[in-house]
Amino acid sequence: MDSKSFLAIVLSLALFFVWRYYFAPPELIHPPQQQVTTGKTAAPASPAPPRAALSPPSVPEVNPATLKTWSIGDLLYKMKIISRGARESSFELLKFKQSLKPDSPPIQLVRESNYLPLDVQLVTHRDLDLSGLDYTSSAPADEQVSQAKGSQNISFRGEIQGKLRITKIFTVKPGSYAMTMQVRIRNLSPKVFSDRLGISFYFKPYTTGERYNPSRLTYCVAGSNHDVSPKSFDKPGAIPPRIDWLGFQDNYFIQAIVPATQGGYQLIPSLINPDSPDEITRVVYLTNDFHLAPNEAGTYNLELYNGPKQISALKLAGHNLAASVDYGWFSFLAKPLLVVLSWIFAYTGNYGVAIILLTMMIKIVFWPLTHKSYTSMQKMKKLQPKIQQIRERYKNDRDKLNQEMMQVYKTYKVNPAGGCLPMLLQIPVFFALYRMLEQTVQLRHKPFILWINDLTAPDRLHMGFSVNFTGIPLLGTFIGNLNGLPVLTILMGITMFLQQKMTPTGGDPMQEKIMLLMPVMFTFFFINFPSGLVLYWFVNNLLSIGQQYWINRHAAA
Repeated sequence: MDSKSFLAIVLSLALFFVWRYYFAPPELIHPPQQQVTTGKTAAPASPAPPRAALSPPSVPEVNPATLKTWSIGDLLYKMKIISRGARESSFELLKFKQSLKPDSPPIQLVRESNYLPLDVQLVTHRDLDLSGLDYTSSAPADEQVSQAKGSQNISFRGEIQGKLRITKIFTVKPGSYAMTMQVRIRNLSPKVFSDRLGISFYFKPYTTGERYNPSRLTYCVAGSNHDVSPKSFDKPGAIPPRIDWLGFQDNYFIQAIVPATQGGYQLIPSLINPDSPDEITRVVYLTNDFHLAPNEAGTYNLELYNGPKQISALKLAGHNLAASVDYGWFSFLAKPLLVVLSWIFAYTGNYGVAIILLTMMIKIVFWPLTHKSYTSMQKMKKLQPKIQQIRERYKNDRDKLNQEMMQVYKTYKVNPAGGCLPMLLQIPVFFALYRMLEQTVQLRHKPFILWINDLTAPDRLHMGFSVNFTGIPLLGTFIGNLNGLPVLTILMGITMFLQQKMTPTGGDPMQEKIMLLMPVMFTFFFINFPSGLVLYWFVNNLLSIGQQYWINRHAAA
């Protein structure tokens, strides 16, 4: 492969990352406004009420410590429900910490706020304050979910005397992050009661300061994910009427809402305190109009998932939730690579070692192709004097030049593109590893050795200093605030430089200089990539250097 071809591949790789992180616009979804029926004729959806009717309730600051609280959970999570509105005041994932500090608390999916999830409201009868009701329950203060008990129903009841009774029933299952929430509204008045019910969910990012782990609102239709940009929240139909699930997620965790019915609802997103550090994403599950005769009850069911984006746990929950682990175009490679990586980890107990061994396995698979690539480049290097003579002789006759060049390639059995295909075949593997290492919760907070204590975080050796590049063009874009020395990334750049020096080129001095700039560019690109990916690239460089040395030595013999 000549240097121009290789340069084009490298620049394409660099351009992909620049576009992926800095210039790709968020996907804005404009779904059709009409519901699609599936055999039965669905009741037409009630029009969305004015935004004012859906505004969050004006609630005073809630101090859960002053209210009766019920704790529900097992070894996986602990959910707390407060008596005021039977709302969720806390949801901790007990197997995942917020940070690497030894005393770090578990990940909290319900961040501190005056707006608490699972809030139930009436759209028309705003004077009937369901959020302010004090609910009661026969459940113990600390309900432990266990295999011995199986699935459990835990109910909370609130009542406005002579008007309404609201019952929330949570069905929890042992060993699962999924649960069912049923909301039952009963008319206690002597007249027909008509209204619409809104169930509000409030979301805040699960962690702060993670530049490469953005939180986002996503919905799934037929296993296909669609991110919803906040800019499209106010547009009609921002979320279509029939979905598999809607979730607030980052790379590792998700809170998902699964409508239990095929229709008869709307999902309406909005922002509270937009463009502020206390910004909250709100989603209202809005029912169609209901009309309840005296003593008649209406029931609404939702499936909820609050937990890690672990494929096994998501598959157990069903409803296409496993689609939230989305590796993009290269899922067909990323998922098998994750299976192999997990298999190696089961024997090594260290994901860093598993990445090294996986890199060696990939190198072995591609060894014949890369060997062919390097050998082709060696042959092309030896032919450069003859090719240069032909170019000088026929520089004014392009047809004759091409004819003579093809004859040389045929005589010496050299394919000028022979080195390109093997290199191109390895690029999808790199992209697949990148997406897999970026979004695999199993690797979160998993150490390798020494200073590399989180393979999903950028490589940093903390030395008590921090350098802020945010005000410097280009450097600010790629580096930002450098709070440590990226040792492994620098070593990766050095090995890439050595590999470039050993790789035969086409003999053009200018192109050789440009090629030697590639390691510098890649070092900048990789500074904020997961250290697990940097480790893969570093080990791959070492193996390539060894392979190139072996080929060069035999070529000189």
